[in-house]
Amino acid sequence: MNQRITTQQLLAALLTALLFGTSAACARVDRKIDNPGDRLEKVECVTNSYYAKNLCDDEVEYLKWADQYKEYPRLSDLNREALHRITQETKDVDKAAAVFYTRVIRDPVNRRFYEYLKRKEPQLQKSVPDYSNLNLLLALVPGAFYEDNTGIGADGAKLRELVVAMGLKEDLIRVEQTGSVYRNAEIICDYLKARTDVNGIILASVSKGSSDIKMATQLCGEEPYFKKVIGWYNIGGINKGSVLVNALNDDWTNKWEARTYFCLQGYDWAGVQTMRADKGAPLDFELELPDHILLLNVVGVPTWRFVTPRARPCYEYQVRYGPNDGVSLLSDTYMPGGVTWASWRNDHYFRWPISESKMQSFVVYIIENQRAAIRKLQASARC
Repeated sequence: MNQRITTQQLLAALLTALLFGTSAACARVDRKIDNPGDRLEKVECVTNSYYAKNLCDDEVEYLKWADQYKEYPRLSDLNREALHRITQETKDVDKAAAVFYTRVIRDPVNRRFYEYLKRKEPQLQKSVPDYSNLNLLLALVPGAFYEDNTGIGADGAKLRELVVAMGLKEDLIRVEQTGSVYRNAEIICDYLKARTDVNGIILASVSKGSSDIKMATQLCGEEPYFKKVIGWYNIGGINKGSVLVNALNDDWTNKWEARTYFCLQGYDWAGVQTMRADKGAPLDFELELPDHILLLNVVGVPTWRFVTPRARPCYEYQVRYGPNDGVSLLSDTYMPGGVTWASWRNDHYFRWPISESKMQSFVVYIIENQRAAIRKLQASARC
């Protein structure tokens, strides 16, 4: 494993993975994103268990081992130090990832959600509900560079298309591509304040977009207009920054090359610095979610074998800190106060497909569980 990550690789993490953006480095931007299933031709993977399908024999053994591992019984126990310790003591990052995953599905709140999905998905495959009478909006906060690199999916176009089919309105909150979490939080707050035409809002976020929403909850979460937000659908969020930004700053060559590149491209270097993972950094605080918001947090939990080539160099660099998705440490993906759904095998790019019916199930779950709040907002709108 390489012990030093190059400036080129770090820039790609910032411009592709970390910020869902452009350029070439952690892997070249023109590199074909392979289908992880292509590597399974000679492996028997037929077990459906632990809320995952077609598990290979070694994956089953990892998950069994993790399920029986007695330390850190709760998901909230798995901070950076805990997962780093498991990685170091077992000398196997996949074991640490398996511990994280089993703690996700063991949590009572999360387990109820997994069971809900088993019931709801087949229903949605037959027909989807029509919520047009509720006057709800799904507003998505995109990842960085979403304007420059439209093919990556940082604008959540597919999700926005799916909710329209259920009678919701949709919109993209046009935050600054490389803006600081402070500036983008202001944009989000201003947007929510201006949306007086809907009864309720479900926020959605991709990658860095979750950082911007997290900061917005701190900036304006107590404002009256924020009460219109009934849910938050967070996909692959960067919630406490990324050590990849730290790595750029820790090496003067990396930092000089990166700053030069940002300057030439017209990108906001100071904005990226708000994504670092230091103590005292802008995102170094626990999320205090307002009571009226139901959070669904979707995270990828890759194992070594299934990390995509695009994420591989950055994933390998971060293994020294513990299991990660190629951008965020798994410990940092946990967000207290919400529901966590972990996608086994997926890294930050989510190349193992998540079905349309499952994606819609997340939105339906929010609406079904927030009916009382929606009725209250509807009554308020009539007054």
